[in-house]
Amino acid sequence: MSKINLSELKSLYENLGEEKLEKILIEFYQKMSQDVLIGFFFSGKDPRAVALKQKEFLLSKTGGVKSYSGKPPSQAHLKLPPIFPGHFDRRIEILKETLKKHDVSDEDMRIWVRFEKAFRKGVVTPSQ
Repeated sequence: MSKINLSELKSLYENLGEEKLEKILIEFYQKMSQDVLIGFFFSGKDPRAVALKQKEFLLSKTGGVKSYSGKPPSQAHLKLPPIFPGHFDRRIEILKETLKKHDVSDEDMRIWVRFEKAFRKGVVTPSQ
């Protein structure tokens, strides 16, 4: 995982606020759960519950909460079907679409996307 700039994440949180962050995440996970390419990852899961867990994770990284009760991303994805590069890329595209819809600034979008991409190596199934 590449280094995450915590001061940038803190500014992202300060710029968006917790309410907007939650609204974005709920919509983002709802869109992913309905997507033809990656929706199957959410089969049998409540996208809102997953979004709220992701919110807790993000807040733990931005200073919004002191701790995170969930598993690290690499462990949280172990019981899922293999995540291939195209799946990960599709997730990033849906994130960008959602952030644009919510009028997130280009700078905050860049910070968020870079944060998400930092986890790529830990969640994408290595090619054989």
